[in-house]
Amino acid sequence: MTKLKKTSKIKPVCVGTGLVALDVILNGSPSTPAKLCVGGSCGNILSILSYLGWDAKPVARLSNSTATKNVIKDLKNFKVQIDFLTKTSDGSTPIIIHRILKDKNGNPKHRFEFRVPGTNTWLPNYKPVLSSAVESITNKQSAAKVFYFDRVSRSAIDLAKYYKKTGALIIFEPSSYKDEKQFAESMEVADIIKFSSDRIPNYSELFPSAIAALEIQTLGNEGLQYRFKSNNIKSWKKIAPFKLDNVIDAAGAGDWCTSGLINELAFNGIKSFEKADIAAIENALTIGQALGALNCTFDGARGIMYNMDYTSLNDVISKIISKKDITKISMKTTHKIVTIKNLEFETLLK
Repeated sequence: MTKLKKTSKIKPVCVGTGLVALDVILNGSPSTPAKLCVGGSCGNILSILSYLGWDAKPVARLSNSTATKNVIKDLKNFKVQIDFLTKTSDGSTPIIIHRILKDKNGNPKHRFEFRVPGTNTWLPNYKPVLSSAVESITNKQSAAKVFYFDRVSRSAIDLAKYYKKTGALIIFEPSSYKDEKQFAESMEVADIIKFSSDRIPNYSELFPSAIAALEIQTLGNEGLQYRFKSNNIKSWKKIAPFKLDNVIDAAGAGDWCTSGLINELAFNGIKSFEKADIAAIENALTIGQALGALNCTFDGARGIMYNMDYTSLNDVISKIISKKDITKISMKTTHKIVTIKNLEFETLLK
């Protein structure tokens, strides 16, 4: 029976930079309070890893605002380290409206919005960490097992190059393709590249041969495919998804998959990844797919974390992979999510 890999007493460290945002979850009904929680790929993955037993340290340049206070409160709930989060007047805390809807056939779907409802004004956007901050960060955190980034910037690349020298596994998860020097640098430094087929649909045309040791393309409800450079697998190999009943919201499934992959393969940085064979790679991807599928039965990108403890999660993931019935899972609230009735977005910006 497959279980999540348990971290050692000395927690492995993951440093990450990129999109750390405040998600405002709305389900389409005006009477339902808005839910506020950490979002963005970097914010989600670092939070999930902390929940799985890692020492997670996001690096972000946030604003001094109510939105930031909510982000930090949620991170602290899950014991995420906040030493490298700055709150300054020139920073920015992105706010993303995560609206849960249903299509004409009653099937769940979600939409991300970046403007204030009613006024149509833009919500705060992402700002990268300044490159001048890199030396201070690496002086305080001299080594890590994993460095993760989802946005291209000079600071992200410099941090990736630094931590690669310390034996970290470098994971790059681009949200889009840009034909520029910094993007190429990001591709070259990465050990694992993971991306969505709807964000970079022409990846195979752009890169007929693998750039990174492991490349993963997610395919939505069709699962994912990967190619493993170390074993000379040039063509893509598919991994089927797990399809569960009672799907509520598919957002965050990819972030859970990435977190599961990191947890299984990177507990000792590049050393443990280099020892992984095809069976280990596929096992990690299978666990990641199971985590993503389970989270789809909750609302929000990290719904599992508010409704299941680690022990319960491990048991359920084992059942999903073994294709056993999970309809009688007992749920209990582990952390309360912040809810606000009649939310006025202006209050988050103050």
